[in-house]
Amino acid sequence: MLCGALTVAWPLVGRVHEQPEDALKAVFPGADVQRKPVYLSKDEQKNIGEAAGVELKSRFYTFYQASKNGKIIGYGTFVTDRVRTKEQTLFVAVDPSGKVLDVRLISFFEPEEYRPPDRWLALLKGKSLNESLQPGKDLPAMSGATLTAGATSDTVRMVLALVKAKL
Repeated sequence: MLCGALTVAWPLVGRVHEQPEDALKAVFPGADVQRKPVYLSKDEQKNIGEAAGVELKSRFYTFYQASKNGKIIGYGTFVTDRVRTKEQTLFVAVDPSGKVLDVRLISFFEPEEYRPPDRWLALLKGKSLNESLQPGKDLPAMSGATLTAGATSDTVRMVLALVKAKL
């Protein structure tokens, strides 16, 4: 009985930082946003993973294509991945030329001290797949959050590779 009471009273670690709909509106204000499913063959999954330098765990992704006045202004997707033992969800937006428009933290369930700061995420803007995006080399290391930096960088490279190959 006491164990159940402690479980309910124990504060949850992590939280939702932004609602997905709000992220889409913030990155693509006033745009017409349409879902765009992306299906990969096994060969595409392997090749895109190699291009990104990460293993693609899925063969299906849901992208959002944003347009204004009939012209595509960008693509975005929500990616949930494990950082250490818990998950983070990022919204990664890419412009039609293959450069990062924005990276937004949607949810983070690791301890708060491992959370990627907004100023660090902003450093990813304008980056392309031609850049390795390695924390500690191409990007500043995040003290005490090495796994978060690596997971975030991997996610961004994966999205860039998917956009380049499929959109």
